[in-house]
Amino acid sequence: MQDRDKLENELQELRTVVDAFDGSLRRLAMGDLHQQIEQPLPRGYEGMRKDFNRGLASVSATIDTVLTRAREAHMDCGEVRDSLKRTTDEQAARASAMTGLAADAGSAAETARSQSAHVEHVAAILHNARLDIRRPKDAAAEAVTAAQRTCQSLAALKTMTEEVRTLLRETALLSLNGGVNAAHAGVDGQEALDIAKNLHALTQQVGSTVEALTEATDAVVAQAEATSTAATQVTREFDAIDVYTEALDSQLTSLGESSRRHAGVVDALRSDLISLVRSKRPADETALPPDIQLGNMERAIADIERQASRYTEVRIVTPPAGPAPGNGRRSHLRLVKT
Repeated sequence: MQDRDKLENELQELRTVVDAFDGSLRRLAMGDLHQQIEQPLPRGYEGMRKDFNRGLASVSATIDTVLTRAREAHMDCGEVRDSLKRTTDEQAARASAMTGLAADAGSAAETARSQSAHVEHVAAILHNARLDIRRPKDAAAEAVTAAQRTCQSLAALKTMTEEVRTLLRETALLSLNGGVNAAHAGVDGQEALDIAKNLHALTQQVGSTVEALTEATDAVVAQAEATSTAATQVTREFDAIDVYTEALDSQLTSLGESSRRHAGVVDALRSDLISLVRSKRPADETALPPDIQLGNMERAIADIERQASRYTEVRIVTPPAGPAPGNGRRSHLRLVKT
């Protein structure tokens, strides 16, 4: 009888242990990691209950940590997505600005080349003008030389008219003296007197002609000197124009070289901008964009969270009172997720 009672007690203890673990395992099967075995078990099975509760608590804490970290990862992914979007927008704006700068640089280079071509054209026109200006300059120099020769010839002619005027005065005096002597001679000197009078009248006419010739020579000399002065001034103006055109030609040459250098610098800048824009593109075209990779990470985190969310607290609903004991059916638990 004692053995039978002992066996029944052990069987009752085992039944208690099995019922406790059965309920806990059923809740665990439904995903409840927070419902531990609270009722004490027989002394021999108390350590098993504590180990089970401790392991269940450790798993529950791990799942809670996984869920917390998943939520934090979700928020971090959202922040990363926002930051990535801002960065992408900034890079797109920067690339657009750099593309615009490259286009502006190309336009500036084209403008510089066009200006260089215009400068070369103007320089060619100026060079031809410098060549063409030599003929009127030489003509003005010849006019100056001719005017100077004319002045010299007129000066010589004036000198000769002065000599002729002197000779005429002496001739007039001789004719007067001859007339006076002929008048004193009487009838014999009448012929000589007539000759002296005619000679005196002739000298008077020649003197008037010489006087007019002298005045005309003076006017021509004055005009020749004015012409020579004007021609000299024209020659000086041509010299000044030649100096100005030479300086302008030098400046145009320097401007053309500067325009060509500017066009080269702008072309190099445009090439650098285009290279910089191209360098911003991903080297591996087959690699996934960052937003797609981030979406894959979010989906993986969501899947982990969904799997971990299965293990949540379960609310126990006590079933209604069943039939009287002794019908052979055992009570059961209805597990409902919160």
